[in-house]
Amino acid sequence: MYTNLYTKILIMKALKYLLVFILIFNLSCRDRDDGIRDWFQDPPVSPITQTIKTVVPVGYAASLVAKDMKGFKSSNIKYVKEKSSKLLYVDTNTDYPYKFKGDTYGEMIIAYIQTDLNTALVSVFFTEMDIVSGNFELQNIIAFPVVIDDINNKITAVYVSIDVNLGLNSEVGLDLTSAEIEDNLLKLENEQTELTEVAIAQNAWIIDIYHQGTYDNLLDDKFKIFGGQQAMAVENYDTESSAGVLQMAMIDVDFSSDCIKNPTGGHVFMQDVEVATSTNSSEIVFGHVFYEFHPNCDGEILVNIATGNFIFAIGKELDLGLN
Repeated sequence: MYTNLYTKILIMKALKYLLVFILIFNLSCRDRDDGIRDWFQDPPVSPITQTIKTVVPVGYAASLVAKDMKGFKSSNIKYVKEKSSKLLYVDTNTDYPYKFKGDTYGEMIIAYIQTDLNTALVSVFFTEMDIVSGNFELQNIIAFPVVIDDINNKITAVYVSIDVNLGLNSEVGLDLTSAEIEDNLLKLENEQTELTEVAIAQNAWIIDIYHQGTYDNLLDDKFKIFGGQQAMAVENYDTESSAGVLQMAMIDVDFSSDCIKNPTGGHVFMQDVEVATSTNSSEIVFGHVFYEFHPNCDGEILVNIATGNFIFAIGKELDLGLN
C-alpha cells in the first residue's frame, strides 16, 4: 500500500517536472524562432527603384536632344538658342510620359551643346523635382554625353556621378572635383565630434535608346540599361553606430513607355552588408541577391537567387513601387 502510494507520488512529481520542462522548452523555442524569423528578411528594392527614376529621365532627355539635332520639333516644347548651346523647356504635364507614383517634376529643362554631327553634351534640370522614395533627388544632372548611332538606330547616353554627403559636418553638392572630395573627407577626418555621418555614392550607367527609326516619335523608344552603383554610409550618433556598403549592377534591363510599372526584362545583382551597434544590441545584414525582371506589367521584380539574410525570399515577387 505504502509502496503504491510512494510510486504514485514519484509519478506525480515526475509529471510535474516534465510539464515545467515542456513549458520552458516551448517558450525558449518560441523566442528562438522569433529571433530567427527576425533575422531573415526581404532584400531591398528601393535602390533599383531609385536607379530607374534617375536613368529614365536621362534617356528621355537624350531622345529629345537627338530629335532636335535631327531637325524635328514639337509644338509643345520651347526652344531657345543661347550662344553655342541650346535650351529645351518641356512641360512635364503634357510632354513627359514617365511619371512615377508620388513624384512631382515641374518643368524639365534640357541644355545641350552639339560637339559634332552626332554627338552632344547634355544637362538636365527639373524645377520642382521631388522623389518620395529614397534619399537622392534628381535636381541637376551634371553634363553627360549623348551619341547618335544611325547604323543601329540607337542613341546612347552615359551618366556618371559621385555624390558625397558629409551630413552635419558640411554641405556638399553633386558637382565636385576629385580634389574637393578629398579635401572634404580630410576635414571630416580631423573633426573631433560624436555626431558623424558620411555617405558616398558612385553611379555609372549606360542607357541605350532604340528609337525604331522614328526620331519624331518618342513613345516607341525602347531603353536598354546597363551599369552599376556603389554606396557606402557611416553613421555615429553618440553611442549608436552603423556602417553599410551596397553594390548593385544592372544587366540588359528593358524599359519603355509600354509599361512604367516595371522593366520587362533583364537582371539585377546586389550585395548588401550592414552593421548597426548600440549599447544594448547589434544587428548584421549580409546577403547577395540575383533579381529578374519579367514581362508581366505588374510592378514587381522576382528574387531568383538569394543568400544570407535574404535566403527565404527566393521565389518571391517584390513590389518596386514605381506606379
